[in-house]
Amino acid sequence: MKKVFLLVAVVGLFVGCVEKGKLLPNASGTAFEVLVVIDDNDWKNPCGKAVSDMLNTDVPNLPQAEPMFKISHVPHANFDSYLRPARNLIIVSISPEKYTQAKVVYSEERWAKTQAIVSLNAPTQAELTALVEKEQENIIRYFVEKERERFANYLKKKHNSNKTKKAYEKFGIEINVPSDMCQIKEGKNFLWFTNASPKNRQDIVIYSYPYTSEDMFTLDRLVETRDSVLKENVPGPEKDSYMGTETYYEKPVLNEFLHNEAYCAEVRGLWKIYNGSLMGGPFVSLSRLDEIHQRIVTIEGFVFAPGKDKRNYIRQLEAAIYSAKMPQEIKKIVEKKKKKKANSLIEKKENGTIL
Repeated sequence: MKKVFLLVAVVGLFVGCVEKGKLLPNASGTAFEVLVVIDDNDWKNPCGKAVSDMLNTDVPNLPQAEPMFKISHVPHANFDSYLRPARNLIIVSISPEKYTQAKVVYSEERWAKTQAIVSLNAPTQAELTALVEKEQENIIRYFVEKERERFANYLKKKHNSNKTKKAYEKFGIEINVPSDMCQIKEGKNFLWFTNASPKNRQDIVIYSYPYTSEDMFTLDRLVETRDSVLKENVPGPEKDSYMGTETYYEKPVLNEFLHNEAYCAEVRGLWKIYNGSLMGGPFVSLSRLDEIHQRIVTIEGFVFAPGKDKRNYIRQLEAAIYSAKMPQEIKKIVEKKKKKKANSLIEKKENGTIL
């Protein structure tokens, strides 16, 4: 009788988890792949073209044109249980009976873990087209951030703990360095990690310098500092050659925003070797203020993969550098944990569960 009761309890628990959506399959598909669920008639009309053009937008600051996403599409009638776990979904629904106005809805994990879904609903094709044109930047940002989250979560589980420890010892920051970055070079206020791959090389550099004024976060000052640091620490293959920023053919771009509720300056652009071989590729850097030590900490990722698409490589590095926590953030986390532990002890004492 006890065994029967135990079996019933386990089955009840299993069913409960399924109902709550906890026992979902892993999302299927590759990074930056989007499945568009849209009927053929709509796909062939301007509203479908608007969706396709949005997803085919070029990734900024790459040496050659690469689309934001890889696209596939399927009619609603063929959107079965095999396709529903796709990692990135856009579901287009056009119906004057169902909708009175065009609307975009963001959701997650409906059919799979880590799944990202954008539902585009409108009464007419024309209104759907206008909706996509209005919201395309937000839609692209949503999928890009979800891909970044996925790789960041992967790095939490699989990263190079020795290199992560080295970054903390030298700069007081926490960053999940990719596990394949096994080589390191150290300089004054400078660290350089690399996977040293001859085919798809990925590198991360970290450097710091004193903060004196807000002007240090302008694009010109950030690039000037970058070139100075890299000239000293990142030599090219030939004598007197060194890495620097490409500013003639494509100028770097500065994006300013709040990251973890604090100011962040992101610079994207291309690097090249000066006085040497024709080598180059994309880079992305984040510069933030270390409030405790009053210094700027810059974390940069760059890629060298001649003849290959570079979108996914640079996006992976983005996830790594965005994972970094400044000393003041680490301090807040530690203080929060201490406070939570103290409150828990107080609660247990009040409830009489500890003496």
